[in-house]
Amino acid sequence: MQPEPKINVLMVDDDPKNLLALEAILNSLGQNLVKAHSGAEALKCLLNQDFALILLDVQMPGMNGFETAKLIRERERSRYTPIIFLTAFTTNDDLMFKSYSLGAVDYLIKPISPEILKLKVTVFVDLFKKTEEVKRQAAQLKMQELQMLSQQHEKLIALGKLAAGLAHELNNPASAARRAAGHLCYKMQVLQSLALRCIAQHLMPTQLEQILQLKRDAIQHAATFKHLDSLALIDLEDELMGWLKSHGVADEWRLAPTLVTGGLNTLALEAINEQVGSDALNDVLTWLEATLSVASVVNVLEQSTDRIFEIVKAMKAYTYMDQALLQDVDLHEGLDNTLTILDYKLKSRNVIVIRQYSENLPCIPAYGSALNQVWTNLIDNAIDAVGEGGKIWVRTSKQKDDVIVEIADNGPGIPPEIQSRIFEPFFTTKDVGEGTGLGLEVAYRIVVGQHKGDIRCFSKPGDTRFQVILPSA
Repeated sequence: MQPEPKINVLMVDDDPKNLLALEAILNSLGQNLVKAHSGAEALKCLLNQDFALILLDVQMPGMNGFETAKLIRERERSRYTPIIFLTAFTTNDDLMFKSYSLGAVDYLIKPISPEILKLKVTVFVDLFKKTEEVKRQAAQLKMQELQMLSQQHEKLIALGKLAAGLAHELNNPASAARRAAGHLCYKMQVLQSLALRCIAQHLMPTQLEQILQLKRDAIQHAATFKHLDSLALIDLEDELMGWLKSHGVADEWRLAPTLVTGGLNTLALEAINEQVGSDALNDVLTWLEATLSVASVVNVLEQSTDRIFEIVKAMKAYTYMDQALLQDVDLHEGLDNTLTILDYKLKSRNVIVIRQYSENLPCIPAYGSALNQVWTNLIDNAIDAVGEGGKIWVRTSKQKDDVIVEIADNGPGIPPEIQSRIFEPFFTTKDVGEGTGLGLEVAYRIVVGQHKGDIRCFSKPGDTRFQVILPSA
């Protein structure tokens, strides 16, 4: 075990005999006793060392004790170092007042009782040790906090890079799938036209036109089809299957569900039968069902690939991939991209988002990816706050030389007693495992530290608002 470090005690006196006497009294304390023979020498000692206590003689040639104490107090490092004045002369109230006004903790008259002096020095040595220990613990906690924040920041950066990388990797296949869906749609139309030529050999031009119009109406109906009650849907399909079977149409169980989706009922089928005749009925209905099925599949494929493409596009914009860190940022675009990224969570909880964007909001010089992280934290917290079926408002406005982004929700609010702590590191109101307590602290550092803006919170039940204020230039 390492020995406890010695504490510095500074003794200042122009008389070497007095310094020897002080040293003899205090040696038994086992501390580091530093001797100075003048005020100037004492000030030099205070430049590079910290002292638990200064024993300062009042009467010294050149610079007396009071003048030395004044200069000691003017220096930041020694401003709060305790000083005990020592004097061999009879004191009075004026000198006592002057000594205490200069920050002295005591005023002793020589000859000094060794036991009293040792006791007083011991008190300030112990106080210095405790103060240093508190400082050490505070520094250690601060270092741990900084390390955790640094780790969190590194994780967020890594996550951003991962998202950007995934967006880049998905961009090519998403674009290819989008093009392929469009090409497939065109080729299916070609195949449908070829199939229709075979059927058209048995139809008059007017009959063919009616069949084509029926197809167009059925496709439009299928695109906007709203699912009926299960029992009602089963009844319609059963009715159609009965009609198809009675008219000798094969695979009635496969055709009926698709024809119902296209808005066809027994009356429509009777009309088709009258137009084309029983000989062509089976081919026409089979062709019509195949056309509706293909149109439905292609529609789903186009919507899905468009959705993937939009998500990839939003992810690339969200991370500002391949763009400069500091640039003119469109806040509305960043907010929309963030909402796209969080769309899955909004829909899963049926949360309604109301955009209230200011017209002609200027672009601002900012770190776009970092600001998107702020919007993500604030909107994600709002989603958690409102729960199922809640509402979130995303507002923007211009005020003098600033722009304001406000994220509001109608959740239960933040209790008044903890509102002052929400931006503290590691403070969270969420259950264990659900929050790190770093989201709002990170948002605060990005807005205030990185962008020289401000972030404020106003909360009461049913109305919680986070306002982010950013300089527009």
